[in-house]
Amino acid sequence: MNIVTEIPQRRRTDSATPRNPTLQSLEKYWRALRHAQRIPSRNDIEPRQIDEALPHAFILQRVAPGVARMRVAGQQLHDLLKMDARGMPVSAFFVPDARDQIAELVESAFKSPAIVSIQVVSHGSLLRNEVTGTMLLLPLRDAKGDTTRILGALVTDGNRGNRPRRFEIAQGVPIRHEPQAPQLASVQSIPRPEKPKERSPAGRVLRLVVNNG
Repeated sequence: MNIVTEIPQRRRTDSATPRNPTLQSLEKYWRALRHAQRIPSRNDIEPRQIDEALPHAFILQRVAPGVARMRVAGQQLHDLLKMDARGMPVSAFFVPDARDQIAELVESAFKSPAIVSIQVVSHGSLLRNEVTGTMLLLPLRDAKGDTTRILGALVTDGNRGNRPRRFEIAQGVPIRHEPQAPQLASVQSIPRPEKPKERSPAGRVLRLVVNNG
């Protein structure tokens, strides 16, 4: 499978933080962890600091291009899948037709790195209500400094029912893709000092005299 890391221009947007208060608080926490404009580290995350978001939150680990598995997953995610979400690929939350695009978006969050926010929908039927939601992806560095983790959350509205839910990407809604390239401090060139001239004990300048005679 070819993973396209560039998101089509028509789907890019510089929209503000998510309207959902849970996602707003999670992104605010992530931004507060940035050190010298660097992407936050996985080890920086303190679960007690994101208590409101924990039931909806997850940590993704990149295992291959376009493939990321959940290493941590909140209870609300278990309820959506009707099974333990830990160890599952993030694509497990989506219908087959949406998985290639989700792979591209997740890979872009790692590679840019970028904040990605996606509006999702699980359509209803005569026996099931429609469920809508937002998935937020926030990149993280690992112990080596590489962006191979994501702090994320999936917050939904609507009655989930008693069967697993799979989502599509909502049509007609822009996908937020906000690159987070670090702003490196400018390096100033310091002039190299000139080598001082040698002086005699009396303070006179010593000159090298060559006698070719």
